[in-house]
Amino acid sequence: MPGLALAPRLLLLSSTLLSPEARQAGAYDTWQAYMNANMLVCPGPFDMLEPPRPLVLAGKRYRHSGFELAVENKDRDTTVKLGVLGAPKDLTFGTRNNLEAAFAWFNDNDVEWVVVDGDLATTELSLEEVVEVLGQAALPTLMLPGNWESRASFARAYAARADKYPTLVNGAWVRRIVADDVELWTVPGYYDSRFAHTGTACIYTEDDIKKMIKELSPAGDAPVVLVSHGPPLGRGRRALDYIHDKRNVGDPLLAKLIAAHDIPFGIFDHVLEAGGTAVGKDFAKPVKPKTWATRLYLGAGTISADPWKMNDGQTRTGIAAILTIKGKKAQFEVKTFAPRPEAP
Repeated sequence: MPGLALAPRLLLLSSTLLSPEARQAGAYDTWQAYMNANMLVCPGPFDMLEPPRPLVLAGKRYRHSGFELAVENKDRDTTVKLGVLGAPKDLTFGTRNNLEAAFAWFNDNDVEWVVVDGDLATTELSLEEVVEVLGQAALPTLMLPGNWESRASFARAYAARADKYPTLVNGAWVRRIVADDVELWTVPGYYDSRFAHTGTACIYTEDDIKKMIKELSPAGDAPVVLVSHGPPLGRGRRALDYIHDKRNVGDPLLAKLIAAHDIPFGIFDHVLEAGGTAVGKDFAKPVKPKTWATRLYLGAGTISADPWKMNDGQTRTGIAAILTIKGKKAQFEVKTFAPRPEAP
């Protein structure tokens, strides 16, 4: 994979994509300067790299303009596959095996992007180990902080490996990926500070969502996938935010953002017992696996090998998913992992 050398000056984002306020946001001349300025900023600002830098990810050329990463050489098809992982939390023997098996599955199925949807690890040391494994997998990987990680720890773990693993994309700072046949928008962190496991966790606010509603618009005709650790507020026991004590705990602001931009697809997590399931437009009615839908919001669950009791009563020891988008429709499939004895 080529290094991160600066490109010749390229055109910045079209004025149709951002409001004047956003275009007047901060600009940095290197990615290192951008990272240094935003080490403790999460969600990241809509700031620019001027000039942008070139990246080559899985054979496709991208232009990185700060908060946006945009593909330059699209292929001719209208299909894209996204690998979905959530909440590794640690690197026990079983979890490491699950991650290796998940990436093998993704490679066998021509996945173009992997989304790791928060709660990567419970400690900074484990976070560094998990990020290292994600980088070694060498697939373009969007990773977001959840409610476990410290803002600074997440930033440091990424920044220390940005040159070594250019396929890693920090979704706390890169807020929009205009990829081939899909557009990914990120809302990093979590909305409710009561569930932050560190005092410096990434907590987004109503103002952050209002800014996304006001200042972002789709870059083209490709469908948008909203990616956030926590789910939108749903209804009923089959929703992505239904927890063990029989209530829905999702964020109404995310539901508002989805409605404001008519975002057809989403990847969410946090409520691990709803992992491996999806709902439709009302955030209540289930969408079955391998069923095409025009609205599909997926719960990632956890790739961790620790046993987790699901809302359907089963116990899982690791879940991964593939979200396939073709034109204006999407479907998903789930892979579960059998328990494995710990290494001697």
